[in-house]
Amino acid sequence: MNKTVKAIIVIVVLCTIGVFTVLCIKSSANTNSKLITVKVAQFGDVFIYVPLYLAEARGFFEEEGLKIELINTGGDDKTYAAIIGGSATFGVADPVFAAIAQEKGIKGRVIGGIVNGVPFSAITKKDIPQITDAKMLQQYSVATFSSPSTAYTVQKKMFQEAGLKPNIKQGAFGAMIPMLDAGQADIALELEPNVSTAILNGAKEVYSFSNIYPEFSFTGITTSNKIVEEDSALVQHFINAIAKAEAYAHRYPDSVAMFMSKRYPNIDFQIVQNAIKRMVESNTIPPNAVISPNAWNAAVKIRVEVGDLKSSSYAEDVMDMRFATNAITE
Repeated sequence: MNKTVKAIIVIVVLCTIGVFTVLCIKSSANTNSKLITVKVAQFGDVFIYVPLYLAEARGFFEEEGLKIELINTGGDDKTYAAIIGGSATFGVADPVFAAIAQEKGIKGRVIGGIVNGVPFSAITKKDIPQITDAKMLQQYSVATFSSPSTAYTVQKKMFQEAGLKPNIKQGAFGAMIPMLDAGQADIALELEPNVSTAILNGAKEVYSFSNIYPEFSFTGITTSNKIVEEDSALVQHFINAIAKAEAYAHRYPDSVAMFMSKRYPNIDFQIVQNAIKRMVESNTIPPNAVISPNAWNAAVKIRVEVGDLKSSSYAEDVMDMRFATNAITE
């Protein structure tokens, strides 16, 4: 083979490789350009929002043609305001705010569930006995997330049912343990994995709301009427991704624990694994995105009892489980 032929072969090969590379790049760019970017408002980066983070990490959103952009609002009410105002397409927070807004003439929808039950545990670093009767709280203060959070609401109701004036110290997300350490509260309501971490560091659990409210619509997915009516396909794709993540969590909890451990590298893996196991076994991570009537009614009932809702009549208007129900069979 002479030098001219060799040179031609080399040029052909290089050109072929170059064309292939360009095609691959274009193909990748085309694939990415097809993804619809969706803004999702959330209370904050919260460990228990496992299905949301898992759906992104495992590529379930991408399978549905979506790319999500998370926005932290710092409040359940602010999250709902973001989707009604149009700065986010979907909201992840307490879904009862949709009913509260509906009562004021602001219409939206609850389209699925992220967290079931009330996953708060009451922890303390003081010599406080197990609280077996709410009346035992008379001499103690309790730190919770600020009103109108679910934590504040359930704790307020616990005091009221015992005939006690609520002694609640309100704080921002992430402030509960520091408030205990500073002596600003006797007891604090916390979520996993902070509960397990605190216990490992000498705190103890004195009661748990998951035992009081095992079925409760704690965190849901909300959106505006406009999105549902004008782009129902988008809603279905979003819920499909969440439902895939929830089913995956129940099938492969150890895999989910590994993922969450990477997302939260400062938390001991054993704590993460135990937290995920408890959340799956208790259905805190629901097996699918459908919010059951019992879970919804429990969440609405407590808001009526504490006065956040005048009536439960508007609650039915905001529930729209069509997409979540369809997602189960896909």
